Amino acid sequence: MKKIVLPAVLSILLLAIVAPAMAQTRVVGVQVGDWFKYKVSVPYYESTGPFPPTYSPLTLADNETNWIMYNVTGITGDVINFTVTYNWKNGTVTTATWNENVTFSELMLAIGANMKQGDMVRDTYLFFGFYQWPALYLNQSIMLTTPNGTRETNTLKYSIDIMGSAYNYTLYWDKATGMRVYYENSGDVLALDMFGQPAYKYTVKWELIDSSISGLVIPDLSAPMLLTAIMLATVPIAMLYRRKKTRL
Repeated sequence: MKKIVLPAVLSILLLAIVAPAMAQTRVVGVQVGDWFKYKVSVPYYESTGPFPPTYSPLTLADNETNWIMYNVTGITGDVINFTVTYNWKNGTVTTATWNENVTFSELMLAIGANMKQGDMVRDTYLFFGFYQWPALYLNQSIMLTTPNGTRETNTLKYSIDIMGSAYNYTLYWDKATGMRVYYENSGDVLALDMFGQPAYKYTVKWELIDSSISGLVIPDLSAPMLLTAIMLATVPIAMLYRRKKTRL
C-alpha cells in the first residue's frame, strides 16, 4: 500500500500550535495491536468555493473515505504510535503514521484512561500565534448504550469564536481506554478575502464503527442514551477577538 503523510492542511494547523506541557501525567489505556475503525462524513457543507476550504479543519479524507482505521503500533510514555489506513471511495487504500500524545493532543483522538468530570483534557495554547485556545475540561460522563453494549463514556462539549467565526465541538471518549468514539464539529466561518476564500458552513462527524476491543462502544446516536448525569454542560468560551459577522 502506498504511504502518505497526514493531509497538508492539518499539518499546517498543527505547525501553528505552540503548546505548553501539562504537569499531570496521563495513563494510556490501549495496547499495541489494538485497532479502531471510524466512519467520517460531512453531512452538511455550504459554500461557493471548493471542498475542502484551504484554511479549515476539514480535509478531503473527511468526505472521500469509506473508513479510516487507526492501528496501535507502539507506545512510549504518554504517546501512542498509530498506523493510519485510509480506505477511499475511489477504491484506493493509502497509509500514514500518527503519534498521539494523550497528555496534550491536538486531535484529541485519545485522552488518558479513566479520567473523570472536571479533569483537564487539554491545556490552553496559542492558535496561529494570536488566538488563545482555551483549556478544556471534561463534562459529565454518560452511559452510552449501543448494539454492542453499554460503557461509561467521557464527554466534552464547547464552543469558540475566532474573530467572528463560530465553531462548535462535541466529543465522546470511551472512559476505560481513552479512545474517541464520537466527534462532531460544525462551523459558520467568515470569508478570508485576502486569501480568496469564501465564507462557508459545515458539519463533520467521526463515528467509531468497529474495534478490536471486545465490548467497546460503537455509537448509534440515533438511539436513546442512558445518562449518569441528565445534561451535558456546554462550556462557554470568551472570545479574544471580534469583528462584524457577515452572511453567506
